[in-house]
Amino acid sequence: MIQATLHVIVLLLRAALAAVLVAAGAAKLADTRSFARTLLGLGVPVRWRLLLRGLTIFIPLLELGLGLAIVGGPWPLVIDTIVLVLMAGFSIVVGIALQRKLKVACRCFGTLSDSQFSGRGLARSLLLTSMAALVFWGERVVVPQGISWQPASIVLVAGYLLFALGAAQAAQAIAVLKEGAAQ
Repeated sequence: MIQATLHVIVLLLRAALAAVLVAAGAAKLADTRSFARTLLGLGVPVRWRLLLRGLTIFIPLLELGLGLAIVGGPWPLVIDTIVLVLMAGFSIVVGIALQRKLKVACRCFGTLSDSQFSGRGLARSLLLTSMAALVFWGERVVVPQGISWQPASIVLVAGYLLFALGAAQAAQAIAVLKEGAAQ
């Protein structure tokens, strides 16, 4: 009974992380300019344009890909490890931004978010890192080996792709509204 409950908890955490990663990646891809401004504010030098352009595309694609892979991808140990490292890395970046008292808009969710780096943002990031750690640990400890959920994985991935499209559309609509209001 406890094993089954823990299994459900790991699956729910996995689904929540997938939703966050898909939404964040899709929203950043829909508005790469504002994400680039955040990276500049965090210290990526303007003269390294190629790195800046690469990061504004690579990070959102990585988030989107991991969001889809965490619910239905092969090699769960590899995917869970990368998600945990990514979330820990984001927490470190938020912590450094707070320590340096940077006044930078956090575009963690593209135009879907419009706040400065804050203690709340750090708490959220640490919560996501903790969730990723629980998924990493839980996959090895509580999930029975040999269980295949491929048909469900395909449906989940399709659903998250639709979710990504919705998040990207919402981010684009918000960006257009903000540009219109600024003029």
